[in-house]
Amino acid sequence: MFLPKAPAKRRLMMRFWAFFLSYLGLAFVVGRQNVDDRWSAYALAALPALPLVAIIAALAFYLVEEDDEFLRARMIESLLWGLAAVLVISTVWGFLEALAGVPRLPLHWLFPAFCLAMGIADLAGRWRYR
Repeated sequence: MFLPKAPAKRRLMMRFWAFFLSYLGLAFVVGRQNVDDRWSAYALAALPALPLVAIIAALAFYLVEEDDEFLRARMIESLLWGLAAVLVISTVWGFLEALAGVPRLPLHWLFPAFCLAMGIADLAGRWRYR
């Protein structure tokens, strides 16, 4: 796996991948459960959100730890592009559900879509400012 040279970015990537892989594992396990009790279902449904909160915290820690203002601004730009992508995808898909009868979009795919869009924006930023 590619690890950046900058210490703050390296810590972010290590934290991100650890939490993202734990999210995928929890989402896989929770998605296969068949629970009859309502409160157990609520607890299980909330469980995969814990690594997502940790990822968001890791991103916030990165913004605090990064000394280079340019790299910090590039990360904020990537975060905004990721957020914009998720908002546009969910809005367009919502209208497609209502107007065209397309299948319902499972909402648990929005955070991975955010991470993917943010990663693509980060790569585009690296290319743009090379």
